[in-house]
Amino acid sequence: MDYNHITIFLDKFKKIICQKEETKEIVMKTISDEICHKVDNQLVKIKSGYIHVQASPALRCEVMMHKKQILDKLKNLLPSNNFIDIK
Repeated sequence: MDYNHITIFLDKFKKIICQKEETKEIVMKTISDEICHKVDNQLVKIKSGYIHVQASPALRCEVMMHKKQILDKLKNLLPSNNFIDIK
């Protein structure tokens, strides 16, 4: 049997997952650079154009203070993604 068509189908999902992971890495690095504090992978979630930061209140406050700069940098780095807000 030829399973090549299944492999091609699954490769599409692999590309989508890799793109999401790369986007998340860029978002985490941008936030970390802006607030001068490393942000853990599990603390950042991206959903429907919103970036959710689930961290301590002090870290979240720091992110919110730099929200405009973070969104501006992400707009320059990832023009294809339209991030609406950071929550």
